[in-house]
Amino acid sequence: MIGGTVLGGILSVPALLLGGTSLVALTALFVLSQAGYAITGWIYAQRWLNKTIPIKIPTKYQAVWIVASAIGMLAIPIIIEIISSTTGIQYGRVDQQLLTGSPEMVLILVVLSVVLIGPAEEYLFRGVVQGRLSQSMGTPAAIVTASLLFVLPHAIGYTGGVAAVVLLSLVPFSLGLVMGALYERFENLSLPILAHGLYNAILFLTTYFTAF
Repeated sequence: MIGGTVLGGILSVPALLLGGTSLVALTALFVLSQAGYAITGWIYAQRWLNKTIPIKIPTKYQAVWIVASAIGMLAIPIIIEIISSTTGIQYGRVDQQLLTGSPEMVLILVVLSVVLIGPAEEYLFRGVVQGRLSQSMGTPAAIVTASLLFVLPHAIGYTGGVAAVVLLSLVPFSLGLVMGALYERFENLSLPILAHGLYNAILFLTTYFTAF
């Protein structure tokens, strides 16, 4: 997990140095950072993970769970916003700041959510990390631990005080729990991949239609 974050960061540096915040540079930034997760997960799976990661075409019944999980997860950001409004906790995200004034980039992220972000993050955190942890600590503990680890690369981009970071971290942690349970329930990584991608795509589409 740390290797994926570090590798993604290293791969992203040239894009930032050469292109700044241009559309091409931002696209390269997101693509390369996610590539770091995918490459790290693949290397670990090939060398040290002594189990096959099941990725199969979902059945119609499983497709219902994919959609239901993605839509259900949309309640978490709403709850976070309610808590922020009632407590006065102000939070922010670096990636959202990068997207300010760039509707084209938001639409690109809608596509990347499904074809890259969902697959890369779920392959590493559910397929590899959770899969490896489940061999040593049992499934429930593995889901929780993998979800906590899933928070770390996201929390790096959060701004605000400690309370703000903790509050916003509930989003990736909750996502990790739902995706982890979905993976273990059906033993098919395509479910969390598609649910995660759909969830992110809906969020980016919401941003596009409300902010621009």
